[in-house]
Amino acid sequence: MKKKHKAVLSVIGIVAVAVIAAARVLTASDSKSITPGGPGAGRGGAPVPVETSQVSIRPMVDIREFAGTVKASYTYVVSAKVGGRLMSINKRIGDAVKANEIIGRIDDIQYRNARDEAQTQVRVSRASLEEARAQLSHTERELERARGLVEKGIASRSELDALTTQYETQKSRHELAKAQLEQRQVALSQANTNFEYTQVRAAEGGFIAQRHVDGGTLLSAGGPIVTIVGIDTVFVELAVSEKDYQSIKQGKTATVTTDAIPGRSFNAVVHRVAPFFQAASRTAVVEIALRNDSRLLKPGMFARINITLNENNAARAVPTAALVEKEGKYSVFIVGDSAKVKHVPVEVGINDGAYAQILSPAELEGTVVTLGQHLLRDGSKVILPEGKKGEPEKKMEPLAAK
Repeated sequence: MKKKHKAVLSVIGIVAVAVIAAARVLTASDSKSITPGGPGAGRGGAPVPVETSQVSIRPMVDIREFAGTVKASYTYVVSAKVGGRLMSINKRIGDAVKANEIIGRIDDIQYRNARDEAQTQVRVSRASLEEARAQLSHTERELERARGLVEKGIASRSELDALTTQYETQKSRHELAKAQLEQRQVALSQANTNFEYTQVRAAEGGFIAQRHVDGGTLLSAGGPIVTIVGIDTVFVELAVSEKDYQSIKQGKTATVTTDAIPGRSFNAVVHRVAPFFQAASRTAVVEIALRNDSRLLKPGMFARINITLNENNAARAVPTAALVEKEGKYSVFIVGDSAKVKHVPVEVGINDGAYAQILSPAELEGTVVTLGQHLLRDGSKVILPEGKKGEPEKKMEPLAAK
């Protein structure tokens, strides 16, 4: 029995060793078959089946989508310029207002009284000024007469000195009366202004966005009454990265859409471009302006903005699938004679997702590999799909000049 057990164990050991050896051979064989430069990957290897396409001339447009927020062209708060009780306010949220339109009134009794008092003070000052002017004129004539009598030796010098002093006094009184009149005219002007301020007016036309108080509220000077927004023209503010900043210039056209108004787009234009980048986000603010005659766009709405950054009516292009990217640099494989490929570094321009514009080399043409590039290197042989051999270069008509 012991001999039989030993024989069985020996057989099992031999089988196990054979299985391990076979597994190692298969692993080595598979590893060799996918090593770069092996069959299918290098010169002299087995041809690699690939998909291809032609370098073409086509119109291309680089349209970038951004997100932003709709803002009013202006927003301001109408505040009380004088204190008092708000007697009435005749506008509610959403109502339109015109420039300089009266939208409310503040109790004006005390301001009316102050204006009437200031008018009376001005009249008193005018009368005082006329009296001082008359006395000054009389004293001036008396002084001239005394001078003549002194020259003739009829009047004494002391009488002339007394009249001279009286003249200077009357002249000072005249100047004082004149200054008092000017002071009271200023006070009257301020009283008139305060009285006019009891009429609450809108500085610019727009719409009532918010009512801060109701009629009967006791206001202090500077107290907010309503907020008015202007939405005939609105702006969409968005943030752009350093990559897109150089392509966005003032005056470029844009299209604005919003989820709140499905199926509707609005033509817009780049209005302002900030001259600096925010340190935290590394983005610059761009302001898009558009007419809002329909008044459908409201401040605070989320909006999408499509801006045409670049376009070319006759761009040399390859399918995006043909691009091979490595460390931020692009290249393509061109199928040459004898079904061998050539590795060509390229500079890419507009990329719309389906096609990529080739800026360099400018003379790039022929057939490019669009599937199977990961198995290729410069000089690899390929198997072309049926019907692709000798396929002429495809060209598309450029866009009509705008």
